[in-house]
Amino acid sequence: MAPIWPFKKKQEVLELDEAPPASITYKKGEDPNARAPSTTVDASAYKDALALFGDGSSAVEAATDQSVNYDGITSQSSEPVQTQAEESSTEPSFTWVHHTDGYHYKKKADGSFEPTPHSKDGDGRYVPYS
Repeated sequence: MAPIWPFKKKQEVLELDEAPPASITYKKGEDPNARAPSTTVDASAYKDALALFGDGSSAVEAATDQSVNYDGITSQSSEPVQTQAEESSTEPSFTWVHHTDGYHYKKKADGSFEPTPHSKDGDGRYVPYS
């Protein structure tokens, strides 16, 4: 007896009678990403959200310089911080550098960095990130 054939016979592909999509035409010198001049932007929803999540004012103002609120390093020179154990050792001193990722890194006297990130406690101590 012949084995059962596990595959189905090919079925014909059904085709739908659809109109092709309308073609998009561009003119020379025309910006395809520009908004149509008749389109108006409704800013009322934006101003309502601004009043809800902001300070209650719906006035739109230009952005201010946020670097004045940054509590990281304010100048290139930083104070060398040494622990009591390192003061007694012969290792060269290091400086703490606050990186933009929010962690502090030890910068050695030769300019290289230690790869372990540290976070700063409320006491001012540097604790290795774990």
